[in-house]
Amino acid sequence: MLSKRRTPGATAGRPYREMNRRMDLGSERAGMRRLRYGCAGLILACCCLVLLFAEFSFAASEPIQYLLDFREPASHLARVVMTVAGASPSTELQFPAWNNLYQIRDFARNIQELAADCDGAQEQLTRVDLNTWRSEAKPCAKLALRYAVYVAGSPPFSSALDSQHAFLNFATLLFYLPKERGRAAHVKLLIPAEWKVATLLEEEGDGFFAPNYDILADSPAEAGQFQDYSFSQNGATYRVVVHADVKDYSPDRLLASLRKITATETALMRDVPFSRYTFILHFPREDGGGGMEHRNGTAITVRAAQLRDHWETLEAVAAHEFFHLWNVKRIRPQSLEPIDYVHGNDTRDLWFCEGVTSAYGELALLRAGLISRKTFYARLGSAIATLQSRPARFFQSVEESGLEAWLEKYNDYLRPERSISYYNKGELLGFLLDLALRHASGNGAGLDDVMRRLNEDFGRPGRYYTDADLRRLIAQVAPRFSGLEAFFADYVRGTRELDYDTYLGYAGLERESESRGSARLGFDVSVNPGGEVRVESVELRRAAEQAGLAQGDILLKMNGQAWRDSPANLLSLLKPGQEMKLEVQRGGRVFEIEYRLEANEEATCRVKEIAHPSPEQIQVREGWLKGETTPAGGGKQ
Repeated sequence: MLSKRRTPGATAGRPYREMNRRMDLGSERAGMRRLRYGCAGLILACCCLVLLFAEFSFAASEPIQYLLDFREPASHLARVVMTVAGASPSTELQFPAWNNLYQIRDFARNIQELAADCDGAQEQLTRVDLNTWRSEAKPCAKLALRYAVYVAGSPPFSSALDSQHAFLNFATLLFYLPKERGRAAHVKLLIPAEWKVATLLEEEGDGFFAPNYDILADSPAEAGQFQDYSFSQNGATYRVVVHADVKDYSPDRLLASLRKITATETALMRDVPFSRYTFILHFPREDGGGGMEHRNGTAITVRAAQLRDHWETLEAVAAHEFFHLWNVKRIRPQSLEPIDYVHGNDTRDLWFCEGVTSAYGELALLRAGLISRKTFYARLGSAIATLQSRPARFFQSVEESGLEAWLEKYNDYLRPERSISYYNKGELLGFLLDLALRHASGNGAGLDDVMRRLNEDFGRPGRYYTDADLRRLIAQVAPRFSGLEAFFADYVRGTRELDYDTYLGYAGLERESESRGSARLGFDVSVNPGGEVRVESVELRRAAEQAGLAQGDILLKMNGQAWRDSPANLLSLLKPGQEMKLEVQRGGRVFEIEYRLEANEEATCRVKEIAHPSPEQIQVREGWLKGETTPAGGGKQ
């Protein structure tokens, strides 16, 4: 071993060791010089890397820039430039597949002429999947994406662009960075010279600012020559933007209706969580309709003819959408977060998000004096009749109805035998739950208190609630309501028939049901442009199916006469028990099918006040309809 090796004598050994020492010292000094120079170079290189990283980090913190050009509206094309400062290597860019409606609508289908450049040089984008693209594996100080979007939808759920105006749902127009959705954005709009812009976004410089993509996607805009109104209330400004012919509506009546709705609902919630709220309204003379809530505004479409004959339609939609600024937008279930713009969010909470909002829409109209008690009772009866007319209520729970909201774009899913509506049943559950809470507490607490507590505990702090949170909070608000768990198990998660009589009885109300018979064909058809009538579906265990009619059959004649109209339009001429003789073509064979029309029992329901209610029933009813509670010591709250 080296430690045992013998060296020359001691005399010779010292110079040997000294020479080695001098050699070692020289090498050490040279090494130290190299080390010092090497360290200096390393430090310099690190500093350069830090500065470069800092430069890219600063650039990456800059807002994404969106430039949208709508100056050729007749083409229905929006030209877009998206600029990303400090783009990382292999940056992913994604386009939403859905927004607003619970429907996968594949917005990428409208993108054309997509191109990109990195610091002025052409960039090759790789298509990852239907909605995602990736840049090259190198950083870009400025990554620019250029493309056009075909814009030919209708408000309030899609974007629209024509010679008259533009309605912009930015999720249908703009890419986002899936790994940087929290990054701020600056949006600049180029529009025809005679147009103006209204949007829920905040103004910044020559455009508008959004703190992140989610806020951008939730902040629509209207551009054109719209009418512009406003009013102030409780420290907030309400802007009312209307794209319509001024002959089709009354501005005074419009503002009066909106004032009553906003005053009633903010008083109910004891909260005005915004400084500015915007109504974007469209009253087209052609088809269209619906409402879409946003955090600090709403977009609503009502046909001009419907507005003229049924003004209450607008009021009902406005009351529903305005209440959403709390329920869904601020009081938000965990199941809807984070938003998945590609695949959608599966949720069982829509009965509460949408259905309970519908309940409050009706209550707000009543409490605002926009509808009478008679009308409120009539609408309640109609809602009961609607649910009772759908056989699917026996197997589809209201939770499952919300989970399957993504199927609503298919007409066959909407059949009464297949589905119920979470709007419809959720509204009824909201009413019944409110009555149950008031009954159990002697009108000391109701659903209003639950909504306010949800706002305080979850809405204002920006927290998301779960189903367990909701049940726990209800129990805290009305601890004497012993039937809470059974209510959720039977009526929310389960399919037990709603006990209308018991719950309405708490308020001294009763229902009367009537049935009137009409003819039931037992099948649905479609009529193509050439006039061919094809059977699309046949009701199970009904006379038509038992007689042999099948999906895909072509209907040639009915009772010897050629088909000239859809079956739905013939129902008024038919009676239950009438003989039906259908001439049917199936493949290359033509034959006849005979059966008797069955009766279609259409139930109607009327809700009314009982003749001699108890003081307790009157207390619950008045509290429910007026939004009041009775403290333990008496009086009103």
